[in-house]
Amino acid sequence: MTSLFENEQVVRRRETQASYGVICICGGYGFPLASGSAARIVMVGKALQASGIGFRLLHCGPSPVAINTRRSGVHQGISFTYTSRVRRPSNTLMRWLVYLWAMVGLSVRLCRHRPVRHRTAVYLYMMAGPLTLYTSCLCKALGFPVVQELCEWPPGNAGCSGFTKWLYRKPIFALATGVLVISKAIERHVGERSAAVNPNLLIHRLPAVVDAERFANAPSGMEETPHFVWCGTWLKDALFLIRALALVKLAGHQCKLAIIGACAEWNRDTIRDYVVEQGLVSEDVVLVGCVDDPTLDAWYKKAAALLVPLWNDEVSETRMPNKLPEYLASGRPIVACRIGDLTSVLADNVNAYLGEPANERDFADRMIAVLRNPAEAQRIGAAGQQICLEHFDYRAHADRLAEFFTRCINCRE
Repeated sequence: MTSLFENEQVVRRRETQASYGVICICGGYGFPLASGSAARIVMVGKALQASGIGFRLLHCGPSPVAINTRRSGVHQGISFTYTSRVRRPSNTLMRWLVYLWAMVGLSVRLCRHRPVRHRTAVYLYMMAGPLTLYTSCLCKALGFPVVQELCEWPPGNAGCSGFTKWLYRKPIFALATGVLVISKAIERHVGERSAAVNPNLLIHRLPAVVDAERFANAPSGMEETPHFVWCGTWLKDALFLIRALALVKLAGHQCKLAIIGACAEWNRDTIRDYVVEQGLVSEDVVLVGCVDDPTLDAWYKKAAALLVPLWNDEVSETRMPNKLPEYLASGRPIVACRIGDLTSVLADNVNAYLGEPANERDFADRMIAVLRNPAEAQRIGAAGQQICLEHFDYRAHADRLAEFFTRCINCRE
């Protein structure tokens, strides 16, 4: 009887949730391809949809990468629309005009949705800059509850602007109904800073999540020359990995580094010059660039190992890279660093290879361990995949995430 009663509760809750909707607003990241931000948005959307809550995306501004070409469409079940042109102008003045037009388009679309504000939440995937403040104020004026995404902690970045520091002292928390955080450290920061300005702020921690089935089912096949694979944006990380690769090659191991994502497109000349400076040849580093999902999945599955460089700073302490569960889901071993929330589920030589943060020698030693013992690397990769299925598949988080958004929608002054 208890089980039947619980099932009836689930059915009633999902029937209620079916009348609710979430509008995700993001800007500057690009959608649907070539960024970890796009991947997280898709996973949040799929989790909410699995619980019966509608989900759609408005992208405010053009895409920074050329691989995104559609102004509207559906990607993995997520409906999306750009509020401006998709292509990013190279001319600075034209770029500002496009962003201004994007803000106008966003404002018009939100005004059109105002009649359903009592059953709709805005999921704000902007974390810094004036556009974040503008969008939050607009939602407040129109009566939409705002769920603020915080998969990073901008104040911890040494290059954080004065405006963003001010934003995180009060306004971003005062304007939000709820905050979706990715790590325990960010959850702690939000709790401390919101206590005075918004004591009723709802906080929910959602780690980086993935559709584990997608990566597990991708075709596999190793390269003849072992390839280490990194997917990312930051040049600092790429240069760290090139230094680590140089140490691996110096130890006499044949391998290559494949760099996937925007970093390989934005910094090609800088990366090529740095490869030569480190005593490598250009063929040692493959600049793949931005790719579609099937190509990305294939690169993951054929990697000797997948790399997650992290640093001994607050940025790395507070984040959990969105690509981490994707890496784990592929079943290939990962080489990462011992810092932040990932250490609560991953252990060195058990289900991952974990070195010291910001230590390329230690990182290189883990890469060498992969090459020296492929059978052990295969075992560690399989153990990491099991951790992903247990902790990071979006389906395991869907109901609690939907309950959080439902509370935010129903939490009105």
